[in-house]
Amino acid sequence: MQPHCTINVQRYRAVLFDLDGVITDTARFHYEAFRESFKKLGIDIKPLDVYTREGMPSMNIGKSLVEAYGIKVGDEELKRTVEEKRDLFRKMAAGNVKAYKGVPETLAMLRENGVKLGLITGSNRKSVTKVIAEAGLENMFDAIVTSEDTPRGKPFPDPYLQGMKMLGVDKEYSVVVENAPLGIKAAKAAGVDYVIAVTTTLPEQYLTEADDIMPSFADLGECLTRRMAS
Repeated sequence: MQPHCTINVQRYRAVLFDLDGVITDTARFHYEAFRESFKKLGIDIKPLDVYTREGMPSMNIGKSLVEAYGIKVGDEELKRTVEEKRDLFRKMAAGNVKAYKGVPETLAMLRENGVKLGLITGSNRKSVTKVIAEAGLENMFDAIVTSEDTPRGKPFPDPYLQGMKMLGVDKEYSVVVENAPLGIKAAKAAGVDYVIAVTTTLPEQYLTEADDIMPSFADLGECLTRRMAS
């Protein structure tokens, strides 16, 4: 069992959040979109197949899935299937995007206390723009890094290194909030000082590399607010 709410939040100058499964309840749409689109390739995708790979760009997830299931697929067919997945995701998410409880208030509290906010995601910019707009979180982030902004995605450190560079904050004064093991690995590889995981899509046993684990974003928000005031 990992400790809960141990962060000395006042020493940090930036918090970088993953999007799907951390800020918005949209990871489930990614799973459903992968499941539907990859049926045509003869793959019966399970939730863990997607959630344990979450954070990687969709094309990388697709390649990993066909390899794991031993399916031979040409590059063009895989590309078409992933594009279908992206289209399905946007259709499924349209009108159904919700920020988790406590997200707007927590982001506002951090900004009011001079903390810079980053959004670091493996989704492409078109999907990210639609999701954050529908969640009512436009203009809440000082930096946004998508799958198109770095040569390598999670679990490589590139997305978080890019995010910290854009925010102008050193890794020693940065916090990351993630919900997936590959995102945690990316943050750790980037040298981020403190990584918090939330168990929105996976149980604690998959998130043990984080420095702290929270049951929900609402719990995280209450923790950060309390620690900021202490």
